[in-house]
Amino acid sequence: EFHSKEEWVKGSLIMLTANIAWCFWLVMQVPLIKQYPAKFRLITLQCFFSCGQSTVLALAVERNPLAWKLGWDFRLLSVTYCGVIVNGITYWLQVWAIEKKGPVFTAMFTPLALIVTAIFSSLLWKEVLHLGSVLGAVLLVGGLYGVLWGKNKEGKEETNEQKAEETKEETVLECITLQCPVT
Repeated sequence: EFHSKEEWVKGSLIMLTANIAWCFWLVMQVPLIKQYPAKFRLITLQCFFSCGQSTVLALAVERNPLAWKLGWDFRLLSVTYCGVIVNGITYWLQVWAIEKKGPVFTAMFTPLALIVTAIFSSLLWKEVLHLGSVLGAVLLVGGLYGVLWGKNKEGKEETNEQKAEETKEETVLECITLQCPVT
């Protein structure tokens, strides 16, 4: 199936906008996680509001009521999988990763979803992988590990600086306590 150049540009701009919004959301979660102690309630609220937004968008796009009908088939399984696994567990893992490592660490793994999707679509649905897709995947993985390597090195330097500051404080405290006259 052939797509026009305008559709490719429009799709690329939509994808770029979605990724920028996602990165802003991850950064905004850091202070929210620090202030809001109930992580599961936070995830529930996030799932509730994303469900509401998705419902409004889906109703605007698909107006045929028969398309909304779910039966005991693959459609029900896919909706259940997306609701439980994709939304619930993935959001919980993201909140946990943001709390432990920060938003950069979480955002760096977002491009891997595109690579995994391309691999599974070529294996399961026999879609053709083009050279540009493979080279793009290699660049994504290279950039991912480059940033993670830099973050790891930065974290080690910060740890060493903190240790140096702590030993400097201990040395100053020892000097002060030794010079105090005893009465």
